Amino acid sequence: MELDFWHNRWQKGETGFHQTGLNPYLAYFYGEKGPEPDKRSSLKVFVPLCGKSMDMQWLSKSGYAVIGVECSPIAIKDFVKEYGVSIDEAKNDRHVKYTINGEISDGACIELVQGDFFDLTEADLEGVTDVFDRASLIALPEAIRKRYAEKMSGLLATGVRSLLVTLTYSQHEMDGPPFSVTEDEVNTLYGDNFKIEKILAKDILSNEQKFQELGLTSLIETVYKLTRL
Repeated sequence: MELDFWHNRWQKGETGFHQTGLNPYLAYFYGEKGPEPDKRSSLKVFVPLCGKSMDMQWLSKSGYAVIGVECSPIAIKDFVKEYGVSIDEAKNDRHVKYTINGEISDGACIELVQGDFFDLTEADLEGVTDVFDRASLIALPEAIRKRYAEKMSGLLATGVRSLLVTLTYSQHEMDGPPFSVTEDEVNTLYGDNFKIEKILAKDILSNEQKFQELGLTSLIETVYKLTRL
């Protein structure tokens, strides 16, 4: 799956993957169960393949610094428009970086990197302490997921924590994205470089009408905590 696929989806407005509400796992693990507000300023959360996710706005408002990477300039512009602030822009030979300063956004700093995730370097993610991946790994076909996990391992420093959300279903019942990612695959992809803790798993199909209409008979959502070794 090439970047053109996602560029076309944004150009056509085919963004059913975009969630307009706050992800409940983010709210729980970084809000209710997260560090106290006065401890959050030292934390920086990376959101890969971020789109225009409002999760980033919530993280910023909650005191976390945020960096997201997204290939589509349309998604970036939509996020900035919906956020309602001005930005600083800087270009290099790989990416365009947009910075929303905390002083004007009434929250911690948000950096939006427009470009290819696979072109990121460790320097681009300097200071990152956490990763929130609810829609990145499952957006990629099997042939690319191994490369993605290897790239992520190379980008993250020892001790960086990731909150990973996956979906598992009978792949023959539906073509992704989102793609089905099993627990065995998570262990294979990340087991060599991360400590993996399975936090919860539940069938969410009864709350997902669009997936019911597509013919799925089960849809298991699983949340993992990954810690870079």
